[in-house]
Order: sequence, then C-alpha cells, then structure tokens
Amino acid sequence: PGYDRGTLSITWVDSYKDAGMSARAILQAMTTQAARLLGVEGERGAIRPGLAADIIATLDDPTSDIGALKKVNFVMKDGRVVREGD
Repeated sequence: PGYDRGTLSITWVDSYKDAGMSARAILQAMTTQAARLLGVEGERGAIRPGLAADIIATLDDPTSDIGALKKVNFVMKDGRVVREGD
C-alpha cells in the first residue's frame, strides 16, 4: 500500500541474495526472465531498439554489488529523466 513498483521490486533483492543468487542472476530474474515469464519479451525486458524500457542508473556496478540498486542516481521513463538522485 502506497509503494511504487521500483520500491516493491527492490524488497526481494535481499531474499535472492540470501538464497545464494549472484548479482547478475538477480538482475536477469528482474528483467529478461521476468519479461519472458510474462510473455512480453518482444516488448520489454532488455535494452534494445524498439523495446520499451524504464532505466535506472546507479553510481556502483549492480552486477558486482546488487546493493547498488538501493542507491539509484536517476530514473528514466519513456526517454526522459523522471527522478534524480536521493
């Protein structure tokens, strides 16, 4: 109640990490694999021309430190920055 999609999705990261998943596997589960599961891999789930994408940027590399997802530098939606820094 009252949480945005980004906030809700990040709540699962620690559970995945505690279960032994690598940072890269967690990112894939949250993006490409989620799109495949939902049957929308032709529309979203990757950064490619023609696909819809909401993008976040972090100061650190989330493929080596998944905790970087909790420190978002900016959010881009539909080609526009909609939120900057915390």
